[in-house]
Amino acid sequence: MDVWGEYDRWNTELAVRYFGEAWEGVPRYLEPQEDLLRDAASALGLTAANPLASLVAAVRPTLQLGDRGSATLARHRSRFQTWRRTLRETPTAPDGSEGVSAPPVVALLVVLVAAATRMGADDTEAAHAYYPRLNQLLGLDSAEAARLKTAFTVTESFWRGVNEYLEAHEGNLGLPTAYALGHRYVGLPQSQALIRAGDRAKLPDFFDSFGLTPGSQLVPSDLERLLDSWIGTVPTPVSNNLANLWRRGSARERICGIASVELAHWDGTRRSGSASSRPRNGINLTLVLRKTFGGRTAELSFVTTPRGAVDGRVLRVMSAEGQPEVGVVPAPGGRLRPMPGSKLDPESLTGALVEVEDPADGSILKRRPRRVVVLRRDELVGAWTEVERIQLMEDFVVLVADDDRLVSMVSDVVATHGSVDGQYGGPHDTKRESIRGLPNGWVMLENVRLHSVPKDAKDLDLQPLIPLTTAHMAFARGLKLPGRIRKWSSLEPPEIRAAVAEAELITVKLWELGDDRTLLDQWQEHAQALVAPLKGQDFADGDYEVELYADDDKEPLSASTLRLRSGDSPDLMSWEACERLNYELDTNGMGALSAVQATGHSEVLVDGVNTIGASDRDPGSQSLPGRPRWTTRSRESSVPPPPIVLGTADPTSCVMTGRHRIALPTFMGKAEGKVINGTCVQCGLQKTYPAKPRRQRAAARPGAPQTPLTIVAPAAKPTDVSWDSCLDALVHVGGGAMPALERIATQAEGSSLFVDEFVRTLEVLGHIDVSRDSRLQPEAWEGNPAYLAQIPSGEFLLAGVWSAADRKQLGNLVAAEGGSLTERRSVGDHITSWFVHGLTVREAEATASRMDAVYVVGDAADLMMRVLPTLGVLQQNLPSAAIPEYRSAEIFDLTTASWRPIPGLAVSGAYRLSQSFRKAHIWVDESGAVKRQGRLATVQLVKHLAARAAGHPLTAYLPDSSTFLVPLGADLPALYGRALTLCSGHPPAISPRQRVVAYREVPPKVAQHMQHLLSN
Repeated sequence: MDVWGEYDRWNTELAVRYFGEAWEGVPRYLEPQEDLLRDAASALGLTAANPLASLVAAVRPTLQLGDRGSATLARHRSRFQTWRRTLRETPTAPDGSEGVSAPPVVALLVVLVAAATRMGADDTEAAHAYYPRLNQLLGLDSAEAARLKTAFTVTESFWRGVNEYLEAHEGNLGLPTAYALGHRYVGLPQSQALIRAGDRAKLPDFFDSFGLTPGSQLVPSDLERLLDSWIGTVPTPVSNNLANLWRRGSARERICGIASVELAHWDGTRRSGSASSRPRNGINLTLVLRKTFGGRTAELSFVTTPRGAVDGRVLRVMSAEGQPEVGVVPAPGGRLRPMPGSKLDPESLTGALVEVEDPADGSILKRRPRRVVVLRRDELVGAWTEVERIQLMEDFVVLVADDDRLVSMVSDVVATHGSVDGQYGGPHDTKRESIRGLPNGWVMLENVRLHSVPKDAKDLDLQPLIPLTTAHMAFARGLKLPGRIRKWSSLEPPEIRAAVAEAELITVKLWELGDDRTLLDQWQEHAQALVAPLKGQDFADGDYEVELYADDDKEPLSASTLRLRSGDSPDLMSWEACERLNYELDTNGMGALSAVQATGHSEVLVDGVNTIGASDRDPGSQSLPGRPRWTTRSRESSVPPPPIVLGTADPTSCVMTGRHRIALPTFMGKAEGKVINGTCVQCGLQKTYPAKPRRQRAAARPGAPQTPLTIVAPAAKPTDVSWDSCLDALVHVGGGAMPALERIATQAEGSSLFVDEFVRTLEVLGHIDVSRDSRLQPEAWEGNPAYLAQIPSGEFLLAGVWSAADRKQLGNLVAAEGGSLTERRSVGDHITSWFVHGLTVREAEATASRMDAVYVVGDAADLMMRVLPTLGVLQQNLPSAAIPEYRSAEIFDLTTASWRPIPGLAVSGAYRLSQSFRKAHIWVDESGAVKRQGRLATVQLVKHLAARAAGHPLTAYLPDSSTFLVPLGADLPALYGRALTLCSGHPPAISPRQRVVAYREVPPKVAQHMQHLLSN
């Protein structure tokens, strides 16, 4: 019999059932479920009544237990190491059909887990005894059992290999779960078995019942108290098997570890088997803080979680006068949020009862106002999002009702137990620095971080400031990369933050994960909190493990995997899955505005900065005025429409009066738990009372030693994520739908306006191509190939996806040819531009040929100008649509280059229409004004269409500085802007004071060609 052939057949059949696209984004456990094993056995042609016994019979001969000439598990280790080297060297296909097969140890590990499932199922051995049950399952004698136990340590790397396999597929085949704190080796198979699938499906109910934040990483031991309360509920929400294991106590640490892993993977959605399909809070506030030319502004909005999946695009606000509808877009975690640009009244958002109709079933989702609101950074939404409670050592924004006593109490708690960056008020606040957009009557505390638990905070309004846990380790700030696997940019790595209440010594260890674990660094503080910044320490791309120890503990309290990535280690799964985009100008009427999936049939197209199919004909030219025709001083006369009021604050509510009305459950003659939970009927805050009277504590003796004050590590200062780091993150991702790009950009700044600016800037620089929908709103993007684009000065601009390693290689090759590679950033630029100078086109091509997939484009701007259509041709290809309904209208005044109110759309022009929760921009010609038809486009494009119709393009040219000007807010769209940007290699400069956008170093001939395109 072929021992290894039979084993490999089992391994293959099990792997396709445990890992696959059906488990995308779902934590995967190698739990030996009987139906799964039976299905695998059937595929192998086996009809055994006990499929597990057949699997054990296939695995046991491969262990080399009785072969004195070979070490136990030696062949498994050798095969695994060969597979692991291949995994690290071979690209992986998005569907797993190519690249590396599943780990060759799956069948072995399933047997190891099967032994763990027997723990606690009988009384023949201690509930925590693993090896006796493994020996019994495999039928080992004492000598074989001893050899297997000695060799068992090698299985730790097998489990790590399973995690690496799932990580290499970016979670598309399932999420890794093989982690263990205590019982380092036997704890790994136990991590797969102690909580069965049915109980794991109920864990989101546990998380939500205690207000735990999706994706948060809690110290497992800190979950014990919460799990004890939840499992101890009558009747218990878990299976009898889990309840029995919990009561015996010996497995609690490992059960808490599994719950911690599940919480870290949880995105807020429910799974099949959950007792509840709706979280406790149907509506949560969101906050975005924007940097603007006049200071900072705040944008308050909300996210809501409907009961089920919905296709609707609107929510009806039941609490608002007239019950208006809100335009919404999907948000991660099964949530919905108002469309970008929606204007909501901040005072009603924070101070009133907000009710919206659930589009899934017509029920009412509510947000009850509270006097203290805690918001945590949510990378999925790109905003600060309301949560139940603060967590130790993480950054939060806290909104406090402007009651002097309450603000003082909150400030005292933060000052005593943590730190805060600043206090701000609304526009009418005279006591603090104001931020436009904050609600009047509220105070914002920015970047609040607690280092210890405020045990003396008794006021019910302070409950959101009391963490449920007393120990915490987390990765904070830095640049988090999109994807199902948690990873950070190595250019902007996070801080390691840790806190352990009442600890005297905290130790954090950083290990590099390779074939073996290597200790890289260690931090210690005689304190209860510690912050270890990683930025500036030049950690390479790779996987690391971070462990937290308290005092003299030998086992870590918490351990987390830190994955660092950059453009040097691209996400091959994302790169392969994204669409290949080009601007096809002969097959697509809007090809100059929007890229499309490459058809292979276009003969005139633009790919990045490379123009294919340009003709030799003169593109035409037209003179430009030497100064702007529009007024360059601000004369904005439009009055923004009032925001939507979502409800009216109740003057008798606890938010206004500070007096809570606590409702207690009906007493049924016997307490059902250790505590009684009362709930404020107005704000929903819960107050806990002991089910039995507590004994009065003895007063402290005079002169008794007092608990020392909490000692904390120095506060870490916030750091902005740079545009260069964001671009490198895009090089890592490669392309895809817009949410992936938005998750990166919003970490630099959270507003939709910033994301729009970021996308347009990278597009005109030629770094990315952008696909747009029928309304010309971005829907997908792709990083362009690495190009050396020749600009009029003779230098070559680096455009497209260039990693740091590629730039370094190019610099060395260029230097060998006698040239140089330099980086430049002009005043006002947010992003660095790189240039090669000192080489001819032929020398540049020779240099590029020695690199992988680098291309040279000569006279890039001139070639692109030759394929662009005139604005008149572009207008004809814009889809015509009926003028939509609107609340108010504004027309663009070409003289002042600003919007002004107008009663209706009666004449030709560019219009801005204010609808219920968004603005629409439309160009209406003379015929359209009569037929009530127009062409929907971007705010920039409609302005240029109106100027063309009037015979006065919104352009000017300063010959002394070779600067091409357009009004602020009228940037040239897509390829038109890219053609002018390729003249300097720098993004257009913005001057808010003079209200212009300036394209630099534009030769007169190119400027005249562009004027011709915009005039005809």
